[in-house]
Amino acid sequence: MVITTYIIENDYIDNKYLKYQSRLLDFYIGNRKNKKIGVLDIETTGLSPHNSHFILGGLLLYTDAGVTLKQYFAESLEEEKQALVAFLEDIRTLDIVITYNGKHFDIKYLKARMSELGILRDYQFPFNLDLYLILNGHSTLRKLLPNLKQKTVENFMGLWSTRTDEISGAESVQMYKQFLTTQSSELRHLIMLHNSDDVLQLSQLLPVLEKSDIHKAFFSLGFPISDLHITKISFDSKEIKISGYQRNPISYSAYGLDDCPCFLDFDRFSEEFYINLPIIRKSGLVIVDTKAFLKDFSELKKYETFDNGFIVLKQGNNVNYMETNHFIKILMERILEVISS
Repeated sequence: MVITTYIIENDYIDNKYLKYQSRLLDFYIGNRKNKKIGVLDIETTGLSPHNSHFILGGLLLYTDAGVTLKQYFAESLEEEKQALVAFLEDIRTLDIVITYNGKHFDIKYLKARMSELGILRDYQFPFNLDLYLILNGHSTLRKLLPNLKQKTVENFMGLWSTRTDEISGAESVQMYKQFLTTQSSELRHLIMLHNSDDVLQLSQLLPVLEKSDIHKAFFSLGFPISDLHITKISFDSKEIKISGYQRNPISYSAYGLDDCPCFLDFDRFSEEFYINLPIIRKSGLVIVDTKAFLKDFSELKKYETFDNGFIVLKQGNNVNYMETNHFIKILMERILEVISS
């Protein structure tokens, strides 16, 4: 039996779909003119990847004129694997993927379903910018709104009127079960419309970041530096610890960087990295000496907490999130110079 994947592609040439312009966001995810960014949403027959199926994936890609939306639809349960592979192969080409609760559902489901089906074993996802996690943990919106469901936030942002679908996710599942029997093009259209609206609406939600403490959010959730994706930053009594994963993994270990006696560990097998960097504690302050590195840290001069090469990352129990993130960004650039030389 020959299985062909049902994929459709639509271009939307409309100013409302152009990239959201934010220097602050560019600081954390890089200059978006040079980044391939997508918006992702999936439909499944259930929450568990072990006893449910991938129905449909929607992937929005930004272009110079607007956006292109691709949808990958499994017209039968036998087509699930092929539709999923096609969807994932296009995601693989991206630098950043934007999701709404993707960490706990979309990406988590896709990883587990890939394992269940035995496909793309060495697959690496791009950095996931999860808007839900930013709003839920680092915004006052959850105190103002009845919930943080995507449609509720859309309504708050004045985007509800641009929706055209009228079905819920649960209704989409029931329609898909009917479609498997009837192969009705009308049912397929309604299911795909629900997905396309979710993706298109999500692409317009980026301005909601202005309602969040973005520096604290990226400190807590991590940010990408080239092919290194930081996932955790923490302080202990003697060190600042930075960890994450590598998209193009290598192995590298060292007990020093330039004139700093720090610990670097990059493991290509686990695809993880760990960095422990000494800190100075004085009068309730946590300080790092940037002069120990062969790197220009003069960008930090704009902060009041920077003086003569020393940057204050923490004051008492209060982390200086903006300064800490900026310091780590420059530090990681220096580490990349060293390990790639």
